[in-house]
Amino acid sequence: MPRIRAASIDEHKEQTRRALLEAAQAMIDDAGTAEVPLGEIALAAGVGRTTFYDYFDDRDDVIASLVEEELPGVLSDLIGSVPTNLPADQRLAALASRLVEFVASDRVLGVILHKEVGRMGVGAQERIAAAHAQLASEMASIYRSGVEEGVFRALPPYLAGRFIQDMIMSGARALFDDPRRVEEVKKELETFLLGGLRNG
Repeated sequence: MPRIRAASIDEHKEQTRRALLEAAQAMIDDAGTAEVPLGEIALAAGVGRTTFYDYFDDRDDVIASLVEEELPGVLSDLIGSVPTNLPADQRLAALASRLVEFVASDRVLGVILHKEVGRMGVGAQERIAAAHAQLASEMASIYRSGVEEGVFRALPPYLAGRFIQDMIMSGARALFDDPRRVEEVKKELETFLLGGLRNG
């Protein structure tokens, strides 16, 4: 058990939990996959393997926890980087572009969200989906604005959201095969996405 360097037990527990999350993040970044041994995560964090289970149930739990802590802040920054005074089609294109750039530049969350999440348990997938809620809400808002502006054709809301999200995810996944194609993917994604949504 690591020596307690914190002022209290609670602070020590938080430091240990944070060390495990940071170790998992660094290992996923190095490996390019979330299939990292739990014992190695514990070792990198400076704790024993049994201590890992004091904080997380399994690999899915630590990965979902990492996403829950990191993703909302990233999404807030991405959404905030798109000017709100743009027409809806330009806002949607800009947000899609930012998301593709994010996947290309963030090997950890990008790998988890676009390669690993489908292999995780239902509970972990639901937690990760909940961490996406802000993005889904923003895209729905932009889409509704586009319909009101007459820029986008009206689709059933559940279909519009799924089509938009799946198209962006497909573009992001293409970068795992060749990350040098960021600009090409962004351009073609915008053309395909807006072409399918535009009214007329």
